[in-house]
Amino acid sequence: MMDSDGFQLVSKKKAARRKYFKNPDATLHSPQETVNESLKKILRAKDALQSSQGYTDFINSLKKIDNHVQDICDSSLIQDHKISGIVCYGIGLPSCSRIARYQTALLLILKDRLSVSVEVYDPVFTSVDIEVLENFGLKILIKNEEGKRKVKGVTIFFMPHCGKELYNNLLWANWNPAFLPMCVIIGNSFSSIVQNVPGSILKCSYQFIYKTESLCKEYRLKSLVEYDDVFNDLSIHILPREIAYSKAKDFWLQRTEPQYEGCDVEIVRKKY
Repeated sequence: MMDSDGFQLVSKKKAARRKYFKNPDATLHSPQETVNESLKKILRAKDALQSSQGYTDFINSLKKIDNHVQDICDSSLIQDHKISGIVCYGIGLPSCSRIARYQTALLLILKDRLSVSVEVYDPVFTSVDIEVLENFGLKILIKNEEGKRKVKGVTIFFMPHCGKELYNNLLWANWNPAFLPMCVIIGNSFSSIVQNVPGSILKCSYQFIYKTESLCKEYRLKSLVEYDDVFNDLSIHILPREIAYSKAKDFWLQRTEPQYEGCDVEIVRKKY
C-alpha cells in the first residue's frame, strides 16, 4: 500500500504504528501543493520518522550533542549552558519535494527536542514554502549569508545535502578555537567529501573542510527512511574544544576568505 506522497507503508514489527518507506521508482518532485496539503504531508512525514527503526539511534545521537554542550560550557564566552538556536540552509521546496518535506520534518523534530528557535534559508523558496514554514514557527532569513554565519553561542547548523561551499564558508567564518567548537553541523559527511574530492582541489578551494575533517568527531546518521536518498551520507559533526585548543596558533591564522575561482560552484551566490 502506498500513501499519497509516494512512500510505501510498511508495518513495524510488534508495533501498532506504521512507517513510510519510499517507493524507489517514485519521482522526487511533484506539482506544487497548497499550504494546507503541504502542512499535512510534512506532519505525516514527521510521524513516519518518529516511528521508524532508525529514530532511536537518531535520538541517541542527539545526546552526543548535549554532552558536547556541557563540555564547552566552561568557556567564559558562553553564559547559557544550552544550545542557542538552529540555523538551516538549503532545505529545498517542501511544497513540491518529498525529500524537502522529510528534511523539514526532521528539522521540526530537532526544534521540538531542543526547544530552540529555528532560522531557515533557501534561495529557491516560493511564497507557499515560506507560508508553510512560518506556520511551523520557523523564521525565514531574507539575506543570503552564503553560510558565513559567525556564532555567538552553541548553534546547530542543519544543512542536508548542501554544496561544499556552504560548509567551507561556515567553517571559515568561525575559524577560531573558541568559536568553531560552538558549531555543530548536521550535513554531508566531511569524511566522504575528503575521500571523494581530489586533494589538490580540497587544499586549494575547500581547505577548511579539509582541515576540520581530521579534527572533528563524526557520527553517521542511520537511515530513517528506507530506499531513499533523503538522509543518505548525513553526519553530525562535533569539534571537541580540547582538540581545537591543542592546535598551534599558526593553524588558526591561515584563514583567507574562500573565493572558489575556477570551481564548479554548487551554491547560489549572494547578489551585490
